[in-house]
Amino acid sequence: MSGPSARLGRRAGAVAVAVVLAVGWGSVAPAEAHDRTVTTDVTVTVRQDGQTRARSALRVAPTFAPQVSAVNRANASARCDACRAVAVSFQVVLANRGPGDVAADNAAVALNEGCARCEAVAIAYQFVVVSPHRSHLTPAGHQRLARVRLELSRLSRSGAPAADVNAQAEALAAEVADVLTTELRTVPRIDREIRRDH
Repeated sequence: MSGPSARLGRRAGAVAVAVVLAVGWGSVAPAEAHDRTVTTDVTVTVRQDGQTRARSALRVAPTFAPQVSAVNRANASARCDACRAVAVSFQVVLANRGPGDVAADNAAVALNEGCARCEAVAIAYQFVVVSPHRSHLTPAGHQRLARVRLELSRLSRSGAPAADVNAQAEALAAEVADVLTTELRTVPRIDREIRRDH
Protein backbone atom coordinates (compact mmCIF):
# COMPACT_ATOMS: atom_id res chain seq x y z
CA MET A 1 0.00 0.00 0.00
CA SER A 2 1.61 3.24 -1.10
CA GLY A 3 1.24 6.40 0.95
CA PRO A 4 -1.74 8.68 0.29
CA SER A 5 -1.16 12.40 0.00
CA ALA A 6 -1.91 14.94 2.72
CA ARG A 7 -1.06 18.58 2.08
CA LEU A 8 -0.82 21.40 4.58
CA GLY A 9 -0.58 25.16 4.27
CA ARG A 10 0.76 27.34 7.07
CA ARG A 11 1.20 31.08 7.57
CA ALA A 12 1.63 33.25 10.65
CA GLY A 13 -1.51 32.94 12.76
CA ALA A 14 -2.78 30.05 10.67
CA VAL A 15 -3.18 26.39 11.58
CA ALA A 16 -3.70 23.53 9.13
CA VAL A 17 -4.04 19.80 9.76
CA ALA A 18 -4.51 17.03 7.20
CA VAL A 19 -4.63 13.33 8.03
CA VAL A 20 -5.43 10.36 5.79
CA LEU A 21 -6.44 7.03 7.29
CA ALA A 22 -6.63 4.16 4.82
CA VAL A 23 -7.87 0.77 5.92
CA GLY A 24 -8.44 -2.50 4.09
CA TRP A 25 -7.40 -4.20 0.90
CA GLY A 26 -6.28 -2.71 -2.40
CA SER A 27 -3.98 0.12 -3.35
CA VAL A 28 -4.03 3.75 -2.24
CA ALA A 29 -2.17 6.18 -4.46
CA PRO A 30 -2.14 9.89 -5.38
CA ALA A 31 -5.41 10.93 -7.02
CA GLU A 32 -5.68 10.80 -10.81
CA ALA A 33 -8.58 10.34 -13.24
CA HIS A 34 -10.85 7.53 -12.05
CA ASP A 35 -14.31 6.12 -12.72
CA ARG A 36 -15.80 7.59 -9.55
CA THR A 37 -14.61 10.73 -7.78
CA VAL A 38 -15.90 11.52 -4.30
CA THR A 39 -15.22 15.15 -3.41
CA THR A 40 -15.78 16.99 -0.14
CA ASP A 41 -14.86 20.69 -0.13
CA VAL A 42 -15.24 23.04 2.83
CA THR A 43 -14.02 26.55 1.99
CA VAL A 44 -14.25 29.63 4.20
CA THR A 45 -13.00 33.09 3.20
CA VAL A 46 -13.22 36.18 5.42
CA ARG A 47 -12.58 39.67 4.01
CA GLN A 48 -14.51 41.85 6.45
CA ASP A 49 -12.81 43.29 9.53
CA GLY A 50 -14.00 41.76 12.80
CA GLN A 51 -15.93 39.00 11.06
CA THR A 52 -15.93 35.33 12.06
CA ARG A 53 -17.01 32.62 9.62
CA ALA A 54 -16.96 28.86 10.06
CA ARG A 55 -18.10 25.78 8.17
CA SER A 56 -17.82 22.05 8.77
CA ALA A 57 -18.84 18.82 7.05
CA LEU A 58 -18.82 15.10 7.64
CA ARG A 59 -19.59 13.19 4.46
CA VAL A 60 -20.06 9.43 4.19
CA ALA A 61 -19.88 8.12 0.62
CA PRO A 62 -20.27 4.45 -0.33
CA THR A 63 -19.26 3.45 -3.85
CA PHE A 64 -19.10 0.28 -5.93
CA ALA A 65 -16.99 1.75 -8.74
CA PRO A 66 -14.04 -0.34 -10.01
CA GLN A 67 -11.78 2.71 -9.62
CA VAL A 68 -12.23 5.36 -6.95
CA SER A 69 -10.72 8.79 -6.32
CA ALA A 70 -11.39 10.35 -2.90
CA VAL A 71 -10.68 14.08 -2.60
CA ASN A 72 -11.11 15.97 0.68
CA ARG A 73 -10.43 19.69 1.13
CA ALA A 74 -10.54 22.18 4.01
CA ASN A 75 -9.58 25.73 3.04
CA ALA A 76 -9.61 28.70 5.43
CA SER A 77 -8.51 32.15 4.28
CA ALA A 78 -8.44 35.46 6.20
CA ARG A 79 -7.77 38.83 4.54
CA CYS A 80 -8.89 41.40 7.09
CA ASP A 81 -8.28 42.84 10.57
CA ALA A 82 -9.26 40.98 13.77
CA CYS A 83 -11.12 38.25 11.91
CA ARG A 84 -11.31 34.46 11.98
CA ALA A 85 -11.94 31.72 9.40
CA VAL A 86 -12.47 28.06 10.36
CA ALA A 87 -12.94 25.16 7.92
CA VAL A 88 -13.27 21.54 9.07
CA SER A 89 -13.86 18.67 6.64
CA PHE A 90 -14.27 14.98 7.52
CA GLN A 91 -14.71 12.47 4.70
CA VAL A 92 -15.52 8.76 4.93
CA VAL A 93 -15.35 6.71 1.73
CA LEU A 94 -16.53 3.08 1.69
CA ALA A 95 -14.96 1.57 -1.43
CA ASN A 96 -16.88 -1.67 -1.89
CA ARG A 97 -16.38 -4.87 -3.89
CA GLY A 98 -12.62 -4.63 -4.19
CA PRO A 99 -11.96 -1.73 -6.56
CA GLY A 100 -8.78 -2.21 -8.59
CA ASP A 101 -7.42 1.22 -7.68
CA VAL A 102 -8.25 3.67 -4.90
CA ALA A 103 -6.70 7.15 -4.78
CA ALA A 104 -6.82 9.27 -1.60
CA ASP A 105 -6.06 13.00 -1.73
CA ASN A 106 -6.52 15.01 1.47
CA ALA A 107 -5.54 18.65 2.05
CA ALA A 108 -5.99 21.34 4.70
CA VAL A 109 -4.86 24.85 3.80
CA ALA A 110 -5.01 27.80 6.23
CA LEU A 111 -3.89 31.17 4.92
CA ASN A 112 -3.66 34.70 6.34
CA GLU A 113 -2.91 37.42 3.79
CA GLY A 114 -2.31 41.09 4.53
CA CYS A 115 -4.18 41.05 7.82
CA ALA A 116 -3.54 41.82 11.48
CA ARG A 117 -4.81 39.90 14.52
CA CYS A 118 -6.53 37.39 12.27
CA GLU A 119 -6.66 33.62 12.43
CA ALA A 120 -7.31 30.86 9.92
CA VAL A 121 -7.88 27.25 10.97
CA ALA A 122 -8.25 24.39 8.47
CA ILE A 123 -8.63 20.73 9.46
CA ALA A 124 -9.17 17.78 7.12
CA TYR A 125 -9.56 14.13 8.11
CA GLN A 126 -10.12 11.46 5.49
CA PHE A 127 -11.05 7.81 6.10
CA VAL A 128 -10.93 5.37 3.18
CA VAL A 129 -12.14 1.83 3.81
CA VAL A 130 -11.59 -0.66 0.99
CA SER A 131 -13.49 -3.94 1.16
CA PRO A 132 -13.81 -6.91 -1.20
CA HIS A 133 -17.46 -7.14 -0.12
CA ARG A 134 -20.38 -4.74 0.31
CA SER A 135 -20.02 -2.73 3.52
CA HIS A 136 -22.55 -0.62 5.40
CA LEU A 137 -22.89 1.12 8.73
CA THR A 138 -25.23 -0.13 11.43
CA PRO A 139 -28.06 2.18 12.62
CA ALA A 140 -26.00 2.80 15.77
CA GLY A 141 -23.06 3.78 13.56
CA HIS A 142 -25.19 6.29 11.65
CA GLN A 143 -26.41 7.77 14.94
CA ARG A 144 -22.89 8.13 16.28
CA LEU A 145 -21.71 9.84 13.09
CA ALA A 146 -24.72 12.18 13.26
CA ARG A 147 -23.56 13.20 16.73
CA VAL A 148 -20.01 13.74 15.44
CA ARG A 149 -21.42 15.89 12.62
CA LEU A 150 -23.28 18.03 15.17
CA GLU A 151 -20.20 18.32 17.39
CA LEU A 152 -18.08 19.39 14.41
CA SER A 153 -20.56 22.15 13.63
CA ARG A 154 -20.49 23.35 17.24
CA LEU A 155 -16.71 23.12 17.41
CA SER A 156 -16.09 25.11 14.24
CA ARG A 157 -18.32 27.92 15.54
CA SER A 158 -17.16 27.76 19.17
CA GLY A 159 -14.55 30.50 19.03
CA ALA A 160 -12.16 28.24 20.93
CA PRO A 161 -8.40 28.75 20.49
CA ALA A 162 -6.94 27.00 17.45
CA ALA A 163 -5.04 24.50 19.60
CA ASP A 164 -8.28 23.48 21.33
CA VAL A 165 -10.11 23.19 18.02
CA ASN A 166 -7.35 20.89 16.74
CA ALA A 167 -7.41 18.75 19.89
CA GLN A 168 -11.19 18.36 19.87
CA ALA A 169 -11.22 17.62 16.14
CA GLU A 170 -8.63 14.91 16.74
CA ALA A 171 -10.87 13.39 19.42
CA LEU A 172 -13.84 13.46 17.03
CA ALA A 173 -11.70 11.82 14.34
CA ALA A 174 -10.88 9.07 16.84
CA GLU A 175 -14.61 8.60 17.36
CA VAL A 176 -15.13 8.22 13.61
CA ALA A 177 -12.32 5.67 13.47
CA ASP A 178 -13.96 3.74 16.31
CA VAL A 179 -17.31 3.78 14.50
CA LEU A 180 -15.66 2.33 11.40
CA THR A 181 -14.01 -0.34 13.54
CA THR A 182 -17.07 -1.39 15.55
CA GLU A 183 -20.16 -0.41 13.50
CA LEU A 184 -19.21 -1.37 9.96
CA ARG A 185 -20.70 -4.59 8.59
CA THR A 186 -19.86 -6.44 5.38
CA VAL A 187 -21.97 -8.73 3.22
CA PRO A 188 -19.89 -11.27 1.27
CA ARG A 189 -20.15 -11.08 -2.48
CA ILE A 190 -21.50 -14.31 -3.95
CA ASP A 191 -20.69 -15.11 -7.55
CA ARG A 192 -23.22 -17.60 -8.85
CA GLU A 193 -22.32 -19.90 -11.68
CA ILE A 194 -25.26 -20.60 -13.95
CA ARG A 195 -25.24 -23.93 -15.75
CA ARG A 196 -27.65 -25.01 -18.42
CA ASP A 197 -27.87 -28.45 -19.97
CA HIS A 198 -28.81 -28.49 -23.64
